[in-house]
Amino acid sequence: MRAAGDGVARQAGLTRAEVATRTGTAQPKVSRLKRLPVQEISQRRLRRCLRALEAGLVLRATMSTGDRLPLTAP
Repeated sequence: MRAAGDGVARQAGLTRAEVATRTGTAQPKVSRLKRLPVQEISQRRLRRCLRALEAGLVLRATMSTGDRLPLTAP
């Protein structure tokens, strides 16, 4: 299970303090959120945080046949 904060802030070259400032969240809360499995965070909160980091969220369903169906636009 991936943690919620894996990669996005790192790819953007941001520290936890910078993420906290951009998202309007206290730094200790950013640290807690980054450790949570992504399934534990609401889509609304995840989208808000990603928007603050100039990133987006794309959802897709993967069928048992292997087909992938987009659920949101990029």
